Amino acid sequence: MSGSESHIEKIEQLSYFDNRALYYLCLETPPQTLALAFLELDSKISGSMLGVLDIKRRKYVHEMMALQKDAPKEAKQSAAEGLLIIADGLITRNLIQKKGQFFYGTLRD
Repeated sequence: MSGSESHIEKIEQLSYFDNRALYYLCLETPPQTLALAFLELDSKISGSMLGVLDIKRRKYVHEMMALQKDAPKEAKQSAAEGLLIIADGLITRNLIQKKGQFFYGTLRD
């Protein structure tokens, strides 16, 4: 694939990420962005992502969600789209591998 092609094109594809891949995605994404994205995402995806966060970060993201619940829809959509860009970067860096329609986090040393 060339550098301009996306490995992940739709937000729904996040439902095909394993827990390690979701963990890497959450680790690379600023909490404010996660909070806005979670307000826009399908509850199954956001629930899975919240589930891989450590307790302290999960609590902080929940607080941010409460503060940003009235944010414009465009901001929430932009945050969700930002997850795709971050996920693409993780795939490019081989921290996440795509196998068929599924995405797996790779073990780090």
